[in-house]
Amino acid sequence: MNYPIIKPLLSAAALFFSVFVYSQENTFSNFKTTQSAGGAPSIFTTTFEDKVAEKVKTTTNISDKDKKQYANYTNYALNSLLQSGLVLYGDPMTIFVDKIASNLLKNDEKLANELQFYVIKSNITNALCTDPGVIFITTGLLSQIENEAQLAYVIAHEIVHYQEKHLEESFNKSKESELEFSTSYEDLVLLSKDHEFEADAKALKLYHAAGYSEKEINTVFDVLMYSYLTFDEVPIDSSFFGNPDIYIPQSYFPEKANPILASEDYDDSKSTHPNIRKRRDAIEKEIRKYDNWKSNSQFFGTEEFSKIQNIARFESVRGSLLRSDYVKALYEIYILEKAFPNNQFLESNKALAWLLMSQTTISGKKRSFINKVDEKEGAISVLYGFISKLSKEEIALLAVRQIQDIHKKNPSSTRIKEFRNEAISTLAHLRRFEINELEKISYFDAVQLREEYLLDTAKTENNDLTEESKYDKIKRIRAEQSSTESTQELVDENFSSFLLYDLVAEREFNEIFEKEVEKIKNDKIHPILSRKERRQQRKAKHQKLDGDVILVAPQLIAEVKGEFSLKNTMLFYELMSDELTKYSPTNRTHNKNIAFTKDFTTQKYNDACLFTSYLIQKLNLNNGDFKDQFIDHEETQELLSEFNNPYLVIISGEANKSSIFRSNLSGKALYINISTGEVLRSDYYSVALKVRRASVGGLAFEIFSKF
Repeated sequence: MNYPIIKPLLSAAALFFSVFVYSQENTFSNFKTTQSAGGAPSIFTTTFEDKVAEKVKTTTNISDKDKKQYANYTNYALNSLLQSGLVLYGDPMTIFVDKIASNLLKNDEKLANELQFYVIKSNITNALCTDPGVIFITTGLLSQIENEAQLAYVIAHEIVHYQEKHLEESFNKSKESELEFSTSYEDLVLLSKDHEFEADAKALKLYHAAGYSEKEINTVFDVLMYSYLTFDEVPIDSSFFGNPDIYIPQSYFPEKANPILASEDYDDSKSTHPNIRKRRDAIEKEIRKYDNWKSNSQFFGTEEFSKIQNIARFESVRGSLLRSDYVKALYEIYILEKAFPNNQFLESNKALAWLLMSQTTISGKKRSFINKVDEKEGAISVLYGFISKLSKEEIALLAVRQIQDIHKKNPSSTRIKEFRNEAISTLAHLRRFEINELEKISYFDAVQLREEYLLDTAKTENNDLTEESKYDKIKRIRAEQSSTESTQELVDENFSSFLLYDLVAEREFNEIFEKEVEKIKNDKIHPILSRKERRQQRKAKHQKLDGDVILVAPQLIAEVKGEFSLKNTMLFYELMSDELTKYSPTNRTHNKNIAFTKDFTTQKYNDACLFTSYLIQKLNLNNGDFKDQFIDHEETQELLSEFNNPYLVIISGEANKSSIFRSNLSGKALYINISTGEVLRSDYYSVALKVRRASVGGLAFEIFSKF
């Protein structure tokens, strides 16, 4: 044995690991949400009509009379995804997916030129193939897979769906059954179990030719089976709360995590996909048909894959916060902090999650983020169980404690300090809460002092006090004084009273709290108004909104006899576009729709995506009248600096033709004052007319009558 070579090898490995960890930490130290980069792909600059015309020319398995309908539906579904504000291009994740796809398609240049690949921001573990030749991979999938080979197999599977024209087959089958389509892409492409088996099997040809290992295929099915769980399973321990000086009672935690119940042999009779057991059994037979398997799990380096996986996981934290899933966000941050300690993005968003959780709870909406706790599985179920047991006061105090500790670690962060101050102000909104009942010593100190006092008392009873020295007397007096510092009984139910022991004596803490108390008192005072003042108040309610108007894509749908009508829906959008231009305030309207035109730019697209994210979070917030706090704060503030007191206008409309003689078109709008977070609503508009210029124009006029 040649021992001398071991040390240099270990040193080299350690050097590589330390460089790798440093580069990872450096990359993610100030993580910001991923945005698109580079030139705009053609699918974003080509009009709907041109896309449809191209699809009609290239479709081969659809009858001539149905080609236009098929092209309309498939491109409408594609555009719905592209207009979601969640699709990425030119970013590191999409570039990585593209590289793997190129490796799989290196022997088929024609097919490679027909396909495009994009990443879509979604925590759902999924991949989608659209018939225009656009394949989407979700960040949820990228966060769950373990290596490049597993991703390659998923991409190969989606390529086969396109290659074998499965969507065209599904369309033909639906026409035979006289089925109707909905706007949902998932409903539109109802692939059969046979399609899934075929895609699994034929994906092996691409996968094998690219040189990947067959050992990774089975794990892909594990990824799919357990994809509803968080991207890792890490038990909750004391490090979750960070501060060793605070007492968190074990009795508040479930005795053990809920079991993971996923089964690979589930009933798939009502599913479009066969169950995992059937897919595993089928693929094992197919794998044996190929010889000379390679052992590659990656071609582009573990460091690049790890970077892509971590970007997706950071995006998962953001996605959880966007949708107000605060417990999941905290658990994901807990996992990531193991590899990225003191990371600014994680620290800031952990503080944000605690703040919003506190405010939502005090607003009486705790069930919005704590729901069906018994159905949670795995390690995260312990955290759900713990938080579900906390009272409003306990959550509010624990939130201040957590954010204060984060603030102490990041004293230069004005954003985290703002969260800390908001969390303290939030305490003032607790009913029957008295700040002077909070303890000025920690729970552990209280326990120790109580024990010392009892011990000294026992000694005193057994000894003559006249024999005490000066210093014994001082110690006894201090112990007696200290024992009275805690007024609470030292039981688990009182743990929260000790959480802010180091804050309650600070002037700043008390000033912030008292200022909010005073504000609440003033808000409750309703002076008796004169008749003139009441008239002015009523007039103010109907006052025109003064500020810039930011338009995002309206949500419109048209039906005929209760079934989705693509023709009428597209007409609805076309007319609404014209009428918005006619009635929206001149010189202060900014259209932030994702429009497929030659004027499309990446900057405009990223701006529109930011507004979409803002809207998603705003509509998911349940924090009552508290000040809104948003995730992409810096980017959003920079974007909003271009506008004057902007209102984000969200329009929704429905049209239904129930018979030849009966039609109805209705709609409404929300106006969100981005500066204040205030949400106003338009009057409800409804007319007994079909989709035409007069009815749509009436809706647009009603919406903008507030400006």
